[in-house]
Amino acid sequence: MKKSCEHQKDCMKLIQRILDKEASPEEEAAFLANKDQCIPCQEGYELETTLKKAIKEKCTAKCPDELFARIKEKLFLLIILISILIPLFC
Repeated sequence: MKKSCEHQKDCMKLIQRILDKEASPEEEAAFLANKDQCIPCQEGYELETTLKKAIKEKCTAKCPDELFARIKEKLFLLIILISILIPLFC
């Protein structure tokens, strides 16, 4: 078993993508098949899984609808502003 990982930064990014359901099935399968042979990857996966589970259990409050609507409105205005400004500078 490897005690150090030459690709630890990339592996941690992949772990995040796996836990966020953004990794492809092939990426996830390849990582999970090899993680038990690398101590840093195994520990990183276990830590991130535990943290995500703990946060999910503790964060049960729902964003108030009014706040959500205000955030959505501001993001919409920001997107419009960006779509106007980008052509001016590109």
